[in-house]
Amino acid sequence: MRKVGVALTALLVLTGCAEKPGEGGLRDAMATVSAEGPAAAYFEYGEPSWWRDLGVEPGSPEARRWLPAAVSGLGSLATAADALPKATGLTPATGTRAISIGAPPHQAFRYDGDIQADDVRTKLTALGAKPRDLAGHEGLSFAPGNEIDLSRVIVPGVTNQLNQVVITDTQVATASAPDPLAAVLGGDSTLADNPPHAAMATCLGDVAAATIMAPSPATTITLYGVGLRRPSGLNDQPVNVICVLPSPSATADVERTLTARLTPAGNMRDGGTYGKHATEITHERVSADDHTVLRAVLTLNGTTNVMFANQMLYRGELQTLTTPSS
Repeated sequence: MRKVGVALTALLVLTGCAEKPGEGGLRDAMATVSAEGPAAAYFEYGEPSWWRDLGVEPGSPEARRWLPAAVSGLGSLATAADALPKATGLTPATGTRAISIGAPPHQAFRYDGDIQADDVRTKLTALGAKPRDLAGHEGLSFAPGNEIDLSRVIVPGVTNQLNQVVITDTQVATASAPDPLAAVLGGDSTLADNPPHAAMATCLGDVAAATIMAPSPATTITLYGVGLRRPSGLNDQPVNVICVLPSPSATADVERTLTARLTPAGNMRDGGTYGKHATEITHERVSADDHTVLRAVLTLNGTTNVMFANQMLYRGELQTLTTPSS
C-alpha cells in the first residue's frame, strides 16, 4: 500500500494536482485541536503509520536511524511507548497519527487509528480509573477535575499524563486536567484556523514529523516550526525544514542573522559551522496567509540524527541563530 501511495503522490506532483503544502497531514492534524489553550504554545505531530509502513521498527538495522521520528507526536509519552501497551492497552505505534499539545503541566496527548477500546478501558479500570464525564465525553479518570496524584506511576515516566482519558474505537485522548483534554479534542476555532499557525503549516509542507512552538518569554519571533520531510524510502537522505515567523518589523534583521549563521560553512563567532551535520542548506522566504515565514531546508548527512532540527529547537539553538547582535 505504501509503495502505491508514494507512486500516486509523485504522479500528482507531476500532473500539478498535488495537495496544498501541509494538507492531508500536518494541517489536517492542526484542524483537530483547539486554537484556544495549550496547542497555541506547543504542537507536536507525528505519523506512526507512515514509519510503520516504511519498515521503521526496533530491531531493523537499516531503519534504526529513523526510529526517533517514529515517536514524534507523543511528547513526554515517547519514552514510555514500548511499556504502555502491556500496562494500559494504549498502543500509539499502531496509530495513524499522534499529537501532543502544551507544556507541563498543561499537556495533552492524542493518537488516532484503530483502537482496541475495550482492552484500554479494562486495563485502566484495573489500575484504578473511574468512569466520568470528561469534556462532554464519556471517559475514565484517576482523579476528578484538576486533582492530580503525582505519586501514581503507571509505567516509568508516566504519572499524571494519563489522569483523564477519553477512548473511542478511533481515538485516544489523554491529559492531566480537563482544559488540556478539551483542547486536544477540538473546538469551535482550531489551530489550522489561526493564521500564524496556518502559515507555519504551509512553510513546513509535506512532513511526517513536526513541532511548532511559540517562544517563551515572547520575543520578536512569533513562532518556530521544525519538521522532517516525508522520505519515500529508508535510504533517502533525511531533509529537515526550519521555519521562523518573525514580527513584520523584525523580518529583515532576523533573515539576515539566520542566513549568515545557519550555513554549511562559517565561523564559530557567527554561530558555528553546520557542514558536519548538513551537506546542503538553502534559505528562502515563504508567503502564506498574509505572513512572511523564513524557511531553511537542511539536507542531512549520513550520521546526523534525523530529528536534528528538533534538537536545535529544544536546545534553544534556533533562538540564538535568530537573535540579531545588538
